[in-house]
Amino acid sequence: MASVLALSLAGCNERRPTTTIDEPAAVAPAKINFAEIKVKGPFNPEEVVLFDNGQQRSMRYLTPQMRTAVRALGFGGVGQYAVLRGTRATLRVAGGQPVFLFAVPSNAQPESYFTLANFATRDNGTREVIVGGGYMSYSTGVNKDRVVPTTVAMLPDQSKAPKNYTLYAATVNAPLKAGEYAIIFYSSQVRGAAFAQVNGDSYFDFGID
Repeated sequence: MASVLALSLAGCNERRPTTTIDEPAAVAPAKINFAEIKVKGPFNPEEVVLFDNGQQRSMRYLTPQMRTAVRALGFGGVGQYAVLRGTRATLRVAGGQPVFLFAVPSNAQPESYFTLANFATRDNGTREVIVGGGYMSYSTGVNKDRVVPTTVAMLPDQSKAPKNYTLYAATVNAPLKAGEYAIIFYSSQVRGAAFAQVNGDSYFDFGID
């Protein structure tokens, strides 16, 4: 049984889920330097602004394909995966601790609106992360061993915030390792003026070499 499960997970380069025995220690929150964040004009709620090693760049979202797979010949339950085309994101980040600026609908809490996730690269030329599944019951959300801990705080200056939105900044609590990542906005679950034509969630992908 264990060998079958290991082979199933190896197909998408997924690490095994962490357990209460080997769960990593909590990482202390990072500090966000708001003095380095300069909003040049009216903020577009359909973008994320990336601050990386003194450079400011605009990120654009894409929507993933979703696939459902039976794991370990059915003994491991069913998993749902968000799949991004290509093995590498076009946007490459030079620094290991970037800062992200984004707008959150004022009726949503930022912690429930976004997730920063580490994606596995598959041999078929895609990147993916598990976003739901189970055995006897089904749950949704990025698997916790793929979630990157972040610190998020409200921007002190809200003068450039879109109507009915609040500007927030987020950064990772520890430097990112080389790999593929994406900020996932649960835009399909929150009412707002932006993403009005998007049926699914929005993925802002980037990579670190």
